[in-house]
Amino acid sequence: MIKNKGFLFYLKNTMELKEIQTKNGKIIVFCNLEDLLKESCGVKTIEEVESVADKSGDEYIIHCPFCKKEGHTKHKLYIKDDLTVGHCFVCTRAFVNITDTLKPEINVPKVFTNFGNTMPKFELAQMNDPTFSIDQYKYEFDDFDERGYRYLLKRHSFFEDLYKALGIKFWNGNVVIPFLHNGEPYYYQIRFTSGSNKIRYFLPQVKPQKPCYMIERDDIACRRRILIVEGIFDAIAALIQCPDYTPVAVLGSSISDYQISQIREYTDYVSEIKIWMDETSISKKIARRLRSIIDYCPISIIKSYGPDPEEVMKDRLNKHLELQWIKPKENIYENDIQNNSGLGSESS
Repeated sequence: MIKNKGFLFYLKNTMELKEIQTKNGKIIVFCNLEDLLKESCGVKTIEEVESVADKSGDEYIIHCPFCKKEGHTKHKLYIKDDLTVGHCFVCTRAFVNITDTLKPEINVPKVFTNFGNTMPKFELAQMNDPTFSIDQYKYEFDDFDERGYRYLLKRHSFFEDLYKALGIKFWNGNVVIPFLHNGEPYYYQIRFTSGSNKIRYFLPQVKPQKPCYMIERDDIACRRRILIVEGIFDAIAALIQCPDYTPVAVLGSSISDYQISQIREYTDYVSEIKIWMDETSISKKIARRLRSIIDYCPISIIKSYGPDPEEVMKDRLNKHLELQWIKPKENIYENDIQNNSGLGSESS
């Protein structure tokens, strides 16, 4: 097995390039390709790139930063003009675009508000990434890796048992977290375990739109109670603190029509929704959005005092407070506030 080089450097201290070497020797570089183009061309906008960059067909041609560092003079890094992937024909590195925003291939129509809660027909997301596939999760990624496992345990000790139950695998020391639909993986996030915090994770390209991360439950009552959070590790911490709910991570600060359709398809009938985002204002915005679609069940907010759900869980552990403190249709939060436990409260 070829080990991950873990190579990492910065261009003018403004952008990060994260290099991973796979088992078959292929080198993949994760970076923001738009920033790389602008940095290489010495401009501030992508529009300016058009006027100064060399181009061949639908590809920009620039000097590979790795080749430049190693003293090669040929400009042979070709980047697709849709800013998805690139390839250097000198050092043979593959470049993969990574940003906080996924560009869906197909836009699901907006809800027609004149017709109440009409939603687009749900279509399960499918990976359409030129570099990554679901088969890699099934056949290439490792069931165990010491560095990745230690990264998880450093977050919290519950991962000692949880990582297998959640189907987590490893790739060159990094953590691969699968998205499951009826128990079958259809998508995943790669969480990087080394380097800076600028590039923390990678989400492959997907169509029609970015899905939720759900921790599926067998119990029907648990399936119908939804707890919405921001990120994947928030959802895992929420599972521990509210075992009577299905944790759902929307992977950002908003919820899309597609993700609402996914929730409704999973539950068949939603009986209760709680929203626990890092900021209460964001929770309120999501609550308003959900009430315009799902108007038949209680929707409430767990007010935030700053920490995310994982940090709240650690705080409760340190203070020896009840860990499974979020229960269905029970307002137990006010007592926690009065006892100065540092927890948020619930509001409608």
